[in-house]
Amino acid sequence: MKVNIVILAAGKTKLEGIKKEYPHCLQEVDGIPVLEKIVQNSRTISNATYNFVFLNDEVQQYHLDNIARLLVPDAQFTKVLKQTKGSACTCLLATIPMNQDSELLVISANELVKMSFNRILENFRQKKYDAGTLIFHSVHPRYSYVRLDESNLVIETSQRDPISSNATAGIFWYKRTSDFVKGAKDLIRKNAHVDGSYFVAPIFNELVLNHKRVGVLELMEGSYIPLKDE
Repeated sequence: MKVNIVILAAGKTKLEGIKKEYPHCLQEVDGIPVLEKIVQNSRTISNATYNFVFLNDEVQQYHLDNIARLLVPDAQFTKVLKQTKGSACTCLLATIPMNQDSELLVISANELVKMSFNRILENFRQKKYDAGTLIFHSVHPRYSYVRLDESNLVIETSQRDPISSNATAGIFWYKRTSDFVKGAKDLIRKNAHVDGSYFVAPIFNELVLNHKRVGVLELMEGSYIPLKDE
């Protein structure tokens, strides 16, 4: 099974409380940049193709393409000329040219998960999900959230609105890339934006409407590191 891995690193540059402006993906955790941590956690996935999504200005300023090639020599890139209308739009730019029958793993580079991505994918595959995400406990409105039914399947997602205490950790998997592309397009057609932006998490609502099985994997305490502030 081939896997399209999209690493979204084209978001806001400056972290709150940090004087030096660096992209989120270059912030260091245990002395290692987040971008490198993400690659380390996902390298066990077989038949994977990496696509790094960067802002073109940040590529030029911080040489992000050279950094990514050192981590993944055969990496592909999507260079965004300016900020889009949200992560769903940004991810669409990368995924539309991809093999639509391959799996898709979307990883946000402004968050960090301490867990093997291969283990995550195996869990979703074994449970025969069509899509899946990682969750942790929170009620803070800066995250996206999922509401679950009695079978622990997703029945609703929201952005910046705690409809449950199951926050998502910026990791989204799809059994087929085409399901993401169709869901993102449907989201945009419906004008289902949040504060003028379209996000990846609410795309699950479109899959649920099409009777897809969307599941979750709960993270252990301390396995999720948000990079929202210092």
